[in-house]
Amino acid sequence: MSAAPDGPRRPATRVQEAALKRIGALLVCALLAAALPGRAQAQTVRIGYWSSGISLGFGAVLEAGQFMEKQGLTPEYVKFPDVNAPTKAMAAGAIDFAIAASAGTSLSVTANGLPLSIVLATQVADLDFVVPEDSPIRTMADLKGKKIGTSPAGSGTAAIAAAILEGNHGLKPADYQAVPGNDSRLAQFLVQKDIDAAALRTVTLALLPDVKMRRLGTFREEWKRLTRQDAPPVLGVGLMRKAWMAQNPDGPAKVVAAMRKAFEYGKADKPGVAKILMASANLNATDAAAYAALWDGIYTVSLEPADIASLKREFEVFKAVGAVQGSLPEGALVPGPYEQSKAIP
Repeated sequence: MSAAPDGPRRPATRVQEAALKRIGALLVCALLAAALPGRAQAQTVRIGYWSSGISLGFGAVLEAGQFMEKQGLTPEYVKFPDVNAPTKAMAAGAIDFAIAASAGTSLSVTANGLPLSIVLATQVADLDFVVPEDSPIRTMADLKGKKIGTSPAGSGTAAIAAAILEGNHGLKPADYQAVPGNDSRLAQFLVQKDIDAAALRTVTLALLPDVKMRRLGTFREEWKRLTRQDAPPVLGVGLMRKAWMAQNPDGPAKVVAAMRKAFEYGKADKPGVAKILMASANLNATDAAAYAALWDGIYTVSLEPADIASLKREFEVFKAVGAVQGSLPEGALVPGPYEQSKAIP
């Protein structure tokens, strides 16, 4: 016996309508929940910096002041024990932005075609060539055949020092022995007479008032002589991953705005900087104050036309001494985020 044909459908009851609405609402919530993680991730920026040298001071202030958070970003800070590590991590896609990548290495990797962009000049090479006070070495030319301490090969400091020694004083790498190390270690080597001279940051010298040293020359004056320009050498740059920039069109300007505000804070509130350094860098009050006092001279957050010209000149100087190779692409220096950041209150 065949089944009876279906009759006309009954209208949905109020209970059924309410249930359907609840199901619809749940589906909307589920879709939003699925979308939110991706949206939050788009505003996350992984920031790396060297946990020593002058990178530490700016990084500590940037973190403590929550300047990235104030721009609506979710930062994930990664500290590295090696000066060249942030650039390597950037090349491997492990971080999105390095607040002070070595200028020499950054110029090199962009020339080699890695998908990275220089969006800021962030550190000035404020260093001195020094010797122990009782050293017989009197001039830069006397460094021939000597042991000279500097940052590890690949760092901006090492590249600038090599360019100065060769360009101004005719000392090629084979004419002296470069001894790599961080500033505190190099200062110790000097005291122990294990090396003859060193290129040390003014911050380091300010933190070692009891160590008697004599200055042979400064990076600023030597660079001015080498380049015949007034702009000081750029030691560190803000390096950003192109993929992150493409995925977050408004993100780069926010990052730069946060950097600018952190820089301005440091210029305006030296006691505040010192307090942060005491808490995060384990400095005593005297050392923290000495470090903070140098803020204006060691940091910068800029990519004006003059900065771009200076970095291009720096590339040519590095190339002349073999520190970099190839040609610097037009897209290596990207001022857009810096210019856009000026409109962010």
